Amino acid sequence: MSALDTGATIAALLDRKPATSVSDPGADLRARVRSRPDAIREQLRGLDARQIADRVQALPPIVREEILALVERPEEVVPLINEVELVSTLRATGLADAGWLLEFASPEQRVACIDLDCWRDTRLSLHRVGEWLDALTEAGPHVLAAALDEFDPELWVLLMQELADFAVLSADAEPPDGLTEDGMVWYYPHQEGQETRLSEILRIAFSEAPERYWQMIYGAIYESGAESQEFALRWHRARLNDLGFPDRDRALRLYAPLRVSDAPVFDSGPLAAESGVATTSQLPRRLRGTLIGRALAELPPDRAAEMLGYVLAVGNAVAIADRLPLADPETVEQSLRKAVRGVDRGLRALTTSRRQTPGQVLDRVAPFDLFRIGVGLDPELRLGRSLADIEDEEETATADWDVQTEVQEPEIIDSPEATVE
Repeated sequence: MSALDTGATIAALLDRKPATSVSDPGADLRARVRSRPDAIREQLRGLDARQIADRVQALPPIVREEILALVERPEEVVPLINEVELVSTLRATGLADAGWLLEFASPEQRVACIDLDCWRDTRLSLHRVGEWLDALTEAGPHVLAAALDEFDPELWVLLMQELADFAVLSADAEPPDGLTEDGMVWYYPHQEGQETRLSEILRIAFSEAPERYWQMIYGAIYESGAESQEFALRWHRARLNDLGFPDRDRALRLYAPLRVSDAPVFDSGPLAAESGVATTSQLPRRLRGTLIGRALAELPPDRAAEMLGYVLAVGNAVAIADRLPLADPETVEQSLRKAVRGVDRGLRALTTSRRQTPGQVLDRVAPFDLFRIGVGLDPELRLGRSLADIEDEEETATADWDVQTEVQEPEIIDSPEATVE
């Protein structure tokens, strides 16, 4: 018997009451978590770290920090959370209260905070970088010191050039008016209010990572900002690829319409994603009442899991092509909803044209190509079009299929406001 079989699930503990605010559907859920901490803490005690991480990711971002605060050993759970989900959690929680989660985060997760929240296509927001550095500083000197080695050297150079002017004085030179750090480095902030942030970064770097300290100083004085930006962008794009996000040029191919008669045979290429805008455990909630749900139910479990990954890859490509903010909690909903709608539309067209079952079609045609077919059939799927305000038209269209999915639902706080119908 599992731990969840021994008592009420957290969903039951929270009574499944409706949200009190349409604009903030997670607020009521968060209030109910706060009202029953002991019961939820006891429920979590019966789960291992992987189970807790999976269930936390199934919750609205605004409530995840509340649950993680009740975990006995959060240092074992936080590193298991998908990078995108952790970043959206931290943004929803607020960076002012994110320090303790950043302390338990893995180096890869902390780097993802910059990659997902501070870049928009090819543009880096050093202001956003500064906000994350404040949160890292709040987490403790050892966390900021770790970030000195975890983040790209070019990022630190760009940040220093943004914050201040620097000079290295000779031993016999008389220090000019201004701020000094170690008797040799002179720096002067470009704006008021930056002194605290700058002095803390330099103090920790000088004491904990002197090699990186001098690398930052000399880089800020002598290196080209344009060249540093180019290298930083290169490393950023490579890491996004590792997270499951394609380059934008490739993502834009998603919007090249494909005729039903030209659908190629499925090619198991590098489009499958185990990461990105969401995890495969979250996607099934968005497949209720869809043809994809029926198709997956027809496939063997291993093949169905593989195809879920390819549907996630479509969602990742949507997020990149539509230039959605990757750290925004709403991006998961928007990109996956659009991906599911497009793939479903293409799947429906091919089942009719080929007179095959949904499972037979999905096994032979890549979800990427199914979406391209859907783009040509559904004008609402065009590039940059948000589905946030579009009424769900799929229920009626798929009602005749009597769709049944065979995917287990999350057991933790699976309330109406925590799922997407």
